[in-house]
This record gives sequence, C-alpha cells and structure tokens, in this order.
Amino acid sequence: MEMRHVKTFCAVVKYGGFSKAARELDYAQSTVTTHIKALENDLQSPLFDRLGKKVLLTKSGHHFHPYALELLAIYEKAQEIPKDSNHPEGTLTITANESLAVYRLPNILQKYKLINPKVNIVLETGTNEQAIKKLRDGETDIIFLIGQSMEYDELITTPLFDETLGWVLPPDLASCDNPLKILKDYQFIYTERNCGYRAMVDNYIRMSGQMPDRTFESSSIEVIKQSVLCGLGLAILPYIVVKENCNNNELIFKPIEAPQFIKSNVIYHKSRWISPVLQSFLSILEK
Repeated sequence: MEMRHVKTFCAVVKYGGFSKAARELDYAQSTVTTHIKALENDLQSPLFDRLGKKVLLTKSGHHFHPYALELLAIYEKAQEIPKDSNHPEGTLTITANESLAVYRLPNILQKYKLINPKVNIVLETGTNEQAIKKLRDGETDIIFLIGQSMEYDELITTPLFDETLGWVLPPDLASCDNPLKILKDYQFIYTERNCGYRAMVDNYIRMSGQMPDRTFESSSIEVIKQSVLCGLGLAILPYIVVKENCNNNELIFKPIEAPQFIKSNVIYHKSRWISPVLQSFLSILEK
C-alpha cells in the first residue's frame, strides 16, 4: 500500500469525485483512477460505487476511510521529525472558536513562537461541531472550544479557563440592575445556533419568561460586540471578549448566574501520534 494512493483516496472522499480530486492534487484523472484501482487491489475490495457521475463509498470504503485518514495524518506528521529535537520544524494546525482565537490564543502562540521559531502556524476558526469534525478527520492537530463540559471517548479534553458569561450593554444603561426587565424594549443580539454556549443562553432567557420581541443573529463575536457599541441592542458574551472595552468605559458587563459552568477547553486526539511540534505546544499549555 502506497501513501500516495491513500492520499488520493482521501481526496476523492473529501471533494466528492475523481475529477475534483484530480484538480486538487494536480493529477490527470486517469492517475486518480489508477491510484484507486491499485488501492482496491491491495485491499481486495472495491472502495467506490460509480453511479454515472456520482461516486459513493462502498461498505468497505466506509470502513477504510477512518484508517486512511489516520495513516495520512501519521505520515504527514512523520515528515516533521526534526534532526534537532530541541528545535521542531513543521506546521501546527489549530482550530478554535472565534472568541478564543482572538482573545486567548495570541499570548499562547507568542510564547510558542519564541521557543519554536521554525514552526509554521495555521489558525482556523469554526463552531464546536466543525472543530470536532476536523479533529476526528485529521485535518487539525488541536482545537480550542468554549462551552459546557465536553467529554469524548476518543479525545483528550483539558479545561483551560473558567469563562464568565454576562450581559453586554452600552454605557447609557449602566444603571440597569436587571437587563431582563428591559429586554422587550431593546433588540437582543444572538450568537449563531452552533455556538458553544448558545443553548445555555437560550435556556437562560426562556426560563426568565422575558423573551425579546426583536432579535438579530450573527456568527461573528466581533460583529456582535461592535453592534452593541453602536447601540443596536444587547447581548450575552464571555467577559474576555469585552474586557478591554469595559476597562475603557465603552461597554458595561453584568455577569449572569449560569446554570452550568462555561469553560474554554483544549482538545486533541487520544490515539493519534503526537508530533514534536504538537508536543512542544502541549508543554506550553501545561505551564
């Protein structure tokens, strides 16, 4: 079994077809076909059903796919084994919620780069669901999520910080003791439904019985914060997002009593090989 064949198989699955995989890999389509046939011969089982222009995984293909992703991830990380173990080289791929990517990770990454100047960093943002899928598929090395308690059988989860959620208000509402009482008079700005703490916010407001009449929803934490700054409404956000604005008296933060603790968590795969690049990063997090 050749790794280039495994890489081609993963590309066909990811991009949904032989021609699309060929474009992404810069191969002729006949090369993709040859690679898949060679892999099927190695495994002695068909991996795809070809239905016209559609390509679907067979039962064997479904079974092989997670192993293929694991093989590919290990192979790619093995290329990063440094000649000098004290100075790792390679790429560290991180997927994080926007709030953590903006307000928690820069300081951590600064420390990491001082120790590992030769490592390239790729930082992507996404929802909890997107990040977990990327980690399981081997498309990212480590993820940072914010939300309630997170435990997965095949993943290692380590809480980093307790995060405080609260009302974010413009300065002219500083005297308001209970924002729930004025919620019907203002637009409420929601985070997207896949946000790590959206369900808790929904439950908190629903249990209060003070449902807003006017709502606005955004997938961007920064858009929500700027909207409150512009007087477009009220929101509930983690304190880390508005800390600097509150210190500058640009916004008011009023903590809420959450029924469950909200934490920022770091998560990585339990059984996947930890490269020197990732091991160095984990060591910094432990400090």
